[in-house]
Amino acid sequence: MTVEPGIRGFSLLELLLAAALGTVVFALALQLLIGESVQSGSLAQRLQLRRVQRRTLRLLQGDLSGAISWQLAPDPSPTWPCPMRGRQPLLAITPDQSSVPVVYSLGPAPSAIWRGSVLMRCGPSFDLDGQPRLESPYQNRVVLDAIDAVRLEQDPALPLVRLQLEQSIPGSDQPVISSAVG
Repeated sequence: MTVEPGIRGFSLLELLLAAALGTVVFALALQLLIGESVQSGSLAQRLQLRRVQRRTLRLLQGDLSGAISWQLAPDPSPTWPCPMRGRQPLLAITPDQSSVPVVYSLGPAPSAIWRGSVLMRCGPSFDLDGQPRLESPYQNRVVLDAIDAVRLEQDPALPLVRLQLEQSIPGSDQPVISSAVG
């Protein structure tokens, strides 16, 4: 290969500077991609928590819609079919077709598989269509785990209860809050 006079290639210093500049640009782009993936993971976790909270609120609304009465922060009753085991009863709902209330409670988890305080429902099971089977035995089931707060407030003028659930995401300072009316 012959080199024509007047045509020069890049010097070693120019090649090293170009390689260093390319490495810096690549490192910055990689850092942005990693930051974006962490942000996307946090958003996905927040959306999943919100979806589970909304499902829980729909369950509460369904129990309230078929009720003849309810009581906020009831005193524990020895006649309830499920033991409270240190949990605080939040809501006792008397279904239209039964005298045994469905009880929602908040407190320590029943076993170590849960991630903290749990919201539990003591009530009848559901059929395949999602309707309560009032003739079935009552069961104590975890509805939501790792819950920070449940707020229930009776509307003073209407037969409605304002419902609010709050949970934290590890590593985030903003809680995930969902609300509904039942």
